[in-house]
Amino acid sequence: MASDPTAPSTTGGTSLWVRVLAVVGALSLLAAAVLGGVLGVSWLERQRTTIQNDTAFTPFYTAPAEVPPTPGVVIRSEPLGFEVAGGSGYRFVYTSVDGGGRTVPVSGMVFLPERPAPAAGGRKVLAYAHGTVGTAAKCAPSRATSMGDLGIGPWLDPALDQGWVVVATDYVGLGIPATSTYLLGDQEARDVVNSVRAARDFPGAEAGADWIVYGSSQGGNSALWTADLASDIAPELNLVGVMAAVPAAQLGATVAAQWNTPAAWALGPAILSSWTTAYPDADFEATLTPEAKAALPGLQSACIIENAIEALVRGKLGQRFFSTDPTTDPAWIAGIEQQTPPIPPSQMPMLLAQGTADEVVLAGSNALLQDQWCRSRPMTSLWLGGVSHQDTSTAAGPAAVNWAAQRFAGAPAVDTCAFGVPAPVQPLPNPVPRP
Repeated sequence: MASDPTAPSTTGGTSLWVRVLAVVGALSLLAAAVLGGVLGVSWLERQRTTIQNDTAFTPFYTAPAEVPPTPGVVIRSEPLGFEVAGGSGYRFVYTSVDGGGRTVPVSGMVFLPERPAPAAGGRKVLAYAHGTVGTAAKCAPSRATSMGDLGIGPWLDPALDQGWVVVATDYVGLGIPATSTYLLGDQEARDVVNSVRAARDFPGAEAGADWIVYGSSQGGNSALWTADLASDIAPELNLVGVMAAVPAAQLGATVAAQWNTPAAWALGPAILSSWTTAYPDADFEATLTPEAKAALPGLQSACIIENAIEALVRGKLGQRFFSTDPTTDPAWIAGIEQQTPPIPPSQMPMLLAQGTADEVVLAGSNALLQDQWCRSRPMTSLWLGGVSHQDTSTAAGPAAVNWAAQRFAGAPAVDTCAFGVPAPVQPLPNPVPRP
């Protein structure tokens, strides 16, 4: 029996998200440049390219006049337009289901391997749930124009080499304009599950029923919700494992630790873009500063690179997004409780990957998750010393593919909980535990 991974590679492409957070490492220089009005040619060129792409992509991301009534149906597709090692990539639009039970169009990507499908059982499917990119429709990952912008090559290439179909939803609200569903667990789970249905419907996919979900950051939250809800959403599919890299899972611990840091300027508007609609009677803005309330529309119409820059500049100016700790506010407490993912079924194999140098989803939040969840279920924990938030999903990616291959082969997962080794960092306190 092959062993589970222990030492993932850290090589691979650099995504836009990686470049954004590299900017975070150069905070003082960036803030000085922006405050001085020096935007630079590269920034202006990026803005021109974004506008050009938005215009070019408009027809593809226009909602269809009629939406098929069945979830998981492919509506349209086109090649991504750039090389994909070991296979081919497409952006596509498929049907999912919203909270009211209506079928809705959702965009995403599907990657097909060059290797022929097996004679029996069909290809395995790896479903990817992406992290925070912003909440405007233009921020959708499937709008990428190069593999480098996606930053998933370090694990996509070996996944395609395995002969798997890889599918990646944008979630409702990204790509095709619609109300944001950021950190609404049941909706993101439906979008992930229905992307797998759509991948099986995609011409040439020849995919079977066995699949694994892999999510990072926001997508780690989505993946854990998917593990809990998948069998109810699509009983015809067989989810054989869940992999969560730097998951935003312990929301109470994360918000309590980050509410008064610049990170709140990037993540707070994203949460408000969806929770204010999902909970119309709750006053989430009562805890915001006047500066945050004024900036909110602009932040919600921008993507993560613009939000990160604004967060850094406002942090330098000493401005806070929240006036008080939201984990003491009834509206936020209710939202955090309801959107914190439950512990996945104990029989569901689970991989947790976390970098110790994470400054977004702090390592202590997932040390808390490991400490609590290991009391009731097995899991495989992969701690990456000195690895940052933006690097964890790619650094852990090859190891995750290896872990997934073992699960597809039917091998039992190594239960690191049984070793009794604590996380390498101290767990954070959680003022809002899930009921």
